[in-house]
Amino acid sequence: MRIADYLDTTASRSPALEALVFGDVRMSYAQVQAYAHAIAHALRRTPGLQVGSHVGIFSPNDHRVQLVQLGINRADMAWAPLHDRNAVATNAQLADYLDCEAMFFHSVHEAAVAQLKTGLPRVRAWVCLDANSSHGPSLEAWLEGAWQPFGFEVPDLERRAGLYPTGGTTGVSKGVIHSLRSLAFITMTLIDAWALGRGTRLLTVAPLSHAAGTLAMSIIPNGGVNVIHSGFDAQAVLETIAAERITHLFLPPTALYALMAHPAASGTDFTSLRSMVIGAAPVAPAKFLQAIALFGPVMYEVYAQTETGMPVLSKTPADYLRPDGTVDEDVVRSAGRAGPFMRVEIVDEEGQPVPTGQRGEIATRSSMLMSGYYKLENETSAVRRNGFHLTGDIGVMDARGYVTVVDRKKDMIVTGGFNVYPAEVESALYAHEDIVDCIVIGIPDEKWGEAVHALVQLKPGRTRGPEEFVEFCKERIGSLKSPKVVEIVAALPRSPVGKLLRREARARYWEGHWRSV
Repeated sequence: MRIADYLDTTASRSPALEALVFGDVRMSYAQVQAYAHAIAHALRRTPGLQVGSHVGIFSPNDHRVQLVQLGINRADMAWAPLHDRNAVATNAQLADYLDCEAMFFHSVHEAAVAQLKTGLPRVRAWVCLDANSSHGPSLEAWLEGAWQPFGFEVPDLERRAGLYPTGGTTGVSKGVIHSLRSLAFITMTLIDAWALGRGTRLLTVAPLSHAAGTLAMSIIPNGGVNVIHSGFDAQAVLETIAAERITHLFLPPTALYALMAHPAASGTDFTSLRSMVIGAAPVAPAKFLQAIALFGPVMYEVYAQTETGMPVLSKTPADYLRPDGTVDEDVVRSAGRAGPFMRVEIVDEEGQPVPTGQRGEIATRSSMLMSGYYKLENETSAVRRNGFHLTGDIGVMDARGYVTVVDRKKDMIVTGGFNVYPAEVESALYAHEDIVDCIVIGIPDEKWGEAVHALVQLKPGRTRGPEEFVEFCKERIGSLKSPKVVEIVAALPRSPVGKLLRREARARYWEGHWRSV
C-alpha cells in the first residue's frame, strides 16, 4: 500500500469527511482523491515523464502541496522538495543533482523560477500551483482533461517515493531516498506513536516539505483533518487551536518558545490538544517543563533524522509523568527511548554495543530507514554497519532505555529545525577578499536552539564591520544558513600543526549550558 492507496481507502469509506483546511478552502476526502487522481493522470501524459520520474516541489505551505504529493505518489513517481529559503543557486544545484524532470512551484517564487529554469534544461514541465505564470500553466489549467479515476496498479514498494535533500558539508547536499515501503512504515509508526486516530485534527505550520509533511500524510488512513497555515504566526496558531479544536500540533523548538511567550497563550483554550510534538532540534529541559505547565501533559519530543524516518526516540507523557503526577526530570533531560518498531543501540567505533551508561554513537535499525543516498554509494556505505544506520550523534543510554544526546560526531548546526553545515558557510566567507581565516560554529540560542556564529580573522591592515560579512553571506547562500553574528577576532584557536580547532572555539559558548559541546 502506498500513501495514495490509503487516501483511496479513506475516500471510499468516508467521501464527505473533511480532509484539508487552508484559509477559506475546505476539502473533503473525495475532493482530495479527485485531485490526486487527476494530477497522476496529468503527470503520466506529460511527454518524457514515466513511472519512477522525479518531480520537484518549490513552494511555501499551501494545501496544493499536499495534493501534488499525493498525485505524485499515485503516479508512482518520486517527489523532491526544495526549501524555499535556500538560495536560488542551491536549489538549482539540488534539482539538477536529483534529476528532476518536472517542477511544481508557487507564484511567490516567480522571480526565482526565472533563474532556476536557465540551469535546469531537463525539467520538461513547469506548473504553477496557484496562478497562471509566464513560466508555465496554473495547476487548474494543466489538469484540464485529466479528471477521471486513476486505476489501481500493483506497486513496486522498493521504488523511490521521495528524495529529501540534507545539508551538505561542502555545499553539496545528499538526496535521502525513501521508498514506498519506508514511507508506509513511517506512517504506521507515527499513527502508533502519537495516536493519530479518527478525529485527529492536525495543525501544520512547519514546512510540508520536511517532517511536517510526513506527519500530515500519516493522518490520512484514519481520516484526520490537516489544517494548514502558510507559516508560523503565534497569534494565528493560538486562535486556530481554539477555533478548529486542534488535537495534534508539530513544532520546532523555536516556534514552541514563541508560542509560550505570546501574551494570549495563558488565556487560550488548549483542552482539545492531545499531542504537541516538538522535533527537528532539541528542547531545553527548562522550556519543556514550562510547556507542560502551560499546555498540560500533552508534550512529546521526538529525535529523528531524514535518513531514519521518525520517531527514532521519543518521550511521551507516559514516560515523564510519575503515577503521583510529578515529573521525572531525568526523562525530561533525555531525548526519549525507542518505540516498538525501532531498534536503537549505542555503539563504539567498530559498531559494537557499549555498556549501559557509556558514551557511543547512536545507531538505529527499522523498516523506516532510507534506501540510501541518491547516486552516492560510498556515502551510504559510510553510515551503515552491522545492519544499523549510524546517526553521527553521540549519546548515552540509561538502564531504562532513555537516551541522552550529549554531542555531535559531526559539526552540523541545527538552527530553527534546519540543518546548516559549517563548511558551506565558511566557503561563503572565504570568498570575501578581507578574510584570512574563519570558523563557523553553533552557539546556544534561546529562540533558534542554536545560532550560526562565525569567528573571523581579517587580513593584516583590513577593517570591516561584522554586519558587512553577514550581508555578504546572505547574498551567496541565503539568510537561513548565514551567520546571525560575525565576531572579528585577532586569532583563531589552532593545533600545534596549525589545524583550526572548531571544538575549542565552541567550548566557551556552551560552558555551563544545558547541552554539552
